[in-house]
Amino acid sequence: MVIVICREISLPAVLGVFTTNRHVALLSDFGAPGMPTRYLFKHWEFIDGILFILGIPFYYQHLKPISRRYARFFAGLVVIYGIGDCLFSAIFDYSGSYFANWHSMLHAFGSLVGCGALFMANCLLILLLLFDNQLHFVKLFVSTQLVSMVACILCLFMESYPTVASSLQIVGLDGLYMPLLILGLAAGLKKIKKLFLQIIFKINKDV
Repeated sequence: MVIVICREISLPAVLGVFTTNRHVALLSDFGAPGMPTRYLFKHWEFIDGILFILGIPFYYQHLKPISRRYARFFAGLVVIYGIGDCLFSAIFDYSGSYFANWHSMLHAFGSLVGCGALFMANCLLILLLLFDNQLHFVKLFVSTQLVSMVACILCLFMESYPTVASSLQIVGLDGLYMPLLILGLAAGLKKIKKLFLQIIFKINKDV
């Protein structure tokens, strides 16, 4: 999951190399017909959608000791994000306007439902961590979600200013990714530390 989030965060920078002479108001513009980045964007998003879904068991196992029921609900919401925002973006073309045609509307619907699901997943994650008394994560994640929400709302009113709109969208999406990224890194490092200590203990025991 950490890998796919890093891929999503780096997407604007990577695709931006191929669009130096064009203004991109929204990330979906990278996949619009006529853009040199169209097929790269579609393949990138399709792979990321699959990776989001495949990464779910890690978070489920990490959150299950706090609440099996809510951990399952959290996993379902992230799956919806992977399907809605990533796979829908890869399958349905965006034609410069969300209401230009039926596939642009499906693209917009998937993005809206997907990002909404990820926001709900983050709120649920904050609640789970609050139950587990991990207040340092709670404070940090609440801050990222507030920043993300404000940036996404402002982005809707700034489409006529491509540079501002794209920057706000990047801030908004990165804010949504932060809880998964930070928790994934923390949980991964904890597992590595535990494994390392077990190896050291076994070596000392054999000696």
